[in-house]
Amino acid sequence: MTVTSTSFVFADVPRVCPPGYSLAPVFAGETGMVRVCAVLKDGLVPLRETMDAKVYLGALADRAGRVREWLEIWVQDVSGLAQSMAAYREVINNRVLDERWKQRAQMLAQAPDAGLVQTGAEQANPAPVYLDAKAAASVEARDKKTNAPWALCKDEGLLSKKGLPGYAATLSRHLYQPDLGDASDVIPVEMATPEALGLPGGLAALNPGGGLMMAVRFDPLSYEQFVDAVAGIESDAGPADGVLKTIAAAAAGQTPGTKGTLNTPQSLTAPGAGWLMLAASDRSGRLVESLHLKLMALAGAAAAARDAIAATQAPMLNLTANSFRVSLGSAFGATPLLWSNQVALVEPGEGVEMPVEGTDVKYFVAGRGGGLSMYSPAGVSQQVQGKGWLRLRNIVNDGPGGTILEGTLQTQERVIPGKNDLLWMRYGLGPTRVDQYATVDAKGSMAPGEVRIRTIPTRLKDDVAARLKQALGVPIPEVQFGILPMLSSACDLYSMGVLGIRTLLVGAKNPLPVSLDELMTLAGLAANEASTGEDLWVRVGRAFEAEKRWAGTLGPQLLLSECQNAAEAFEAIPPQLWYQTLAAIIRCFSGLGPDSRCRDFGDAPPGGQHKVFDGLLDDLYALLTACRTLIVADFALNSEIRGVVKDCMGGR
Repeated sequence: MTVTSTSFVFADVPRVCPPGYSLAPVFAGETGMVRVCAVLKDGLVPLRETMDAKVYLGALADRAGRVREWLEIWVQDVSGLAQSMAAYREVINNRVLDERWKQRAQMLAQAPDAGLVQTGAEQANPAPVYLDAKAAASVEARDKKTNAPWALCKDEGLLSKKGLPGYAATLSRHLYQPDLGDASDVIPVEMATPEALGLPGGLAALNPGGGLMMAVRFDPLSYEQFVDAVAGIESDAGPADGVLKTIAAAAAGQTPGTKGTLNTPQSLTAPGAGWLMLAASDRSGRLVESLHLKLMALAGAAAAARDAIAATQAPMLNLTANSFRVSLGSAFGATPLLWSNQVALVEPGEGVEMPVEGTDVKYFVAGRGGGLSMYSPAGVSQQVQGKGWLRLRNIVNDGPGGTILEGTLQTQERVIPGKNDLLWMRYGLGPTRVDQYATVDAKGSMAPGEVRIRTIPTRLKDDVAARLKQALGVPIPEVQFGILPMLSSACDLYSMGVLGIRTLLVGAKNPLPVSLDELMTLAGLAANEASTGEDLWVRVGRAFEAEKRWAGTLGPQLLLSECQNAAEAFEAIPPQLWYQTLAAIIRCFSGLGPDSRCRDFGDAPPGGQHKVFDGLLDDLYALLTACRTLIVADFALNSEIRGVVKDCMGGR
């Protein structure tokens, strides 16, 4: 969720803070010549929130206040987990969150572009961070009454003595004063106001809970802003020409509209700036180059997602266009500016593995359920959970494998599980809480609102097994349950397919929902003819020839706003190349037919979750090669062809 004013973070890209903004060092007592600072304007400047973090605008600035690098300041915050499913919270705790944070920081530190500014706070918890906007300074989190500093409490023994939940195995977080030992007050993080900590009032709370932090390079250009600028579509950053001029000026080290020590080359602000010469002067050339630039961006996004999944071996389950941002190279490089685009993944994945006893199958759960997103298949965005009654029919002792229960779950929720989905249940049995996973036999349901279940073998204590036998036929109330769909990185490939539509097929008159619906219909038509054995792109082309509306709704003219005619666009872009492009996107959508790369959303390729992107990347790289042959002709080959033609004509 991006909440920052676009006018500040994009339109100007300044090297000094504009009037009304200030920079405050993040860490109290920092005396370096260059410091990590937070940007303040009537408080902090938020960029977005994730499940376990809040992200603010920051800067790496020198003592004169000149910005050397704009930063994203990531602050660990567990309050977002309140939106997650109950099953998700069962496997997420502070230990897991800290490990994931440190792992991501390590990945960023090892990345080729080294986007992480290492402060130490990404590996060890800093003291709570409060900022004084008026003084543009960090305020040490020290109680003025006791003169003792505050810190995040990880002392399991102290927490137990105080009768509070522990740290590692829970999501509870408390602050304490380690210098005072057992005599210290212990305050829940959510109640840690400046007043409660004995600090002056009116401070900006950057990291009130003392969570882990990260400082990462900020790329002010969103993925959608970049592809819209290439297409010539007005975005939330303003008209496309203005966006491209801003990009050029920023790449030259200037603030647009000002006179700096560096002069922006006229070639960067003239019409067609950033393109190759052909595209700068010719619309057909710009169409081809637009396709190439957009395929570059899509391939960059797919490669970034693949790398992230390869490192964690867990699907992301939250990919959208907002997951990516774009940076560009120097304006003074030999490469045209738009060709220097690099796509970075800026939001970590939310998928975590659910440990399910009794099965070797890996089940992953997404963080947020119940919401709807065009980028997510229904299995991710619509997860069923609720309460009901359980009637046990039979108990089967499976020996060393555990105990199997057979019964009926009665609920008012609509439960329609998939083929490989599991049902998670939690219920009380006397003093004991029982957690189990079950398969659902939809055909065995006897009445509306009922589903027949059979649990996976579970090792139960003897007294629990005995109480379950006594409960045969007795309705067990207040049974919490949730459907655990079998999800994998095939869901992320689906999201990448939607991103492909957003990249290539969305125009001023073709919003994403319309283009997505049109492509799904086209994919269905092509799937119906799969029995012919022809390549997918051939069947797509036949659909275009049979019904002219496809050229109007899914034609290459959508690549460029100034091109409104599909016939003109097909003169610049060979039909086969465009049909192959559409086929590459269609194959991303699981379960559409034999052309899909994955049968369903749990169908990750053998050998790793990340390999689901390999086929797509192969397609995109092949398409990029084909585009390059249209943009940059092979002079030697053309000369040879001209020579052959000349010889043939001379021999008449």
